[in-house]
Amino acid sequence: MRSDPVHFSLPRPGKALVGTMVAMTVIWVVFAIGQNWMGIGDSIVAAIVGSTPAVLHGQIWRLFTAPLFHSPQQPWHLLTTLLGLYFLGPTLEERWGMRRTLLFLFGSAAFAFAVQVVVGALVHQVNAPIWYGGLGMETAIAVAWALASRGQTVRLFFMIPVSATALIGIIFVLSLLHVLSMSGTPEGLITPFGGMLAGWLFGDHSPLRRFYLKLRLKQIQAETAAARAQSAARARRASAPFRVIEGGSKPPPKDKRYLN
Repeated sequence: MRSDPVHFSLPRPGKALVGTMVAMTVIWVVFAIGQNWMGIGDSIVAAIVGSTPAVLHGQIWRLFTAPLFHSPQQPWHLLTTLLGLYFLGPTLEERWGMRRTLLFLFGSAAFAFAVQVVVGALVHQVNAPIWYGGLGMETAIAVAWALASRGQTVRLFFMIPVSATALIGIIFVLSLLHVLSMSGTPEGLITPFGGMLAGWLFGDHSPLRRFYLKLRLKQIQAETAAARAQSAARARRASAPFRVIEGGSKPPPKDKRYLN
């Protein structure tokens, strides 16, 4: 069966993606100037980047601020995230809308970093005391898009056609190679796997979503059955009760005036 390739045209991101990409770019420019040219910004960076010990001590906000920060000394670190969001995100935002897209982006990124924290705390070899960047968000978008776009292709680097299934395989193999070689990214060795898991859990083919819809369907059916039972009970109470009139003949009264 011949796959249906995606026509090569520049995507049109919606408000959620545009806002996220603009925020990442502005933050990168501000810290690149501040750290590389003015020698300031280290204290602010220390407050927003991910820190495994800090998160384990309750600083949960770092799971949501760390995806917005990228290395001021590595422009490609930012560009890879922007390219991933730009080419794979618009299809999902068109289907989901702005609100769900934003929830997916930052929820998936926070979930991916949370997986990095938990696994890193258990396995010392993959622990990353400091982590930041949008790789978890990027892999989540890639997996969610691939699962929702089976049979389609995307052009990597504007020219290499890759099927949706092959895209998941490439991401997984590259992430595994990083673990085997211990050549981690600023996001940490485990974060890409957390992002892939988030893309599966929170996307269109989410088992969590199917479970929720089944529970919701049962709840609606139970509410409908209860409403019907109440309606039937009210109808019975509102109807006039039946009376049984005894039959039989009685002798007419002697005084005929009482007959009428």
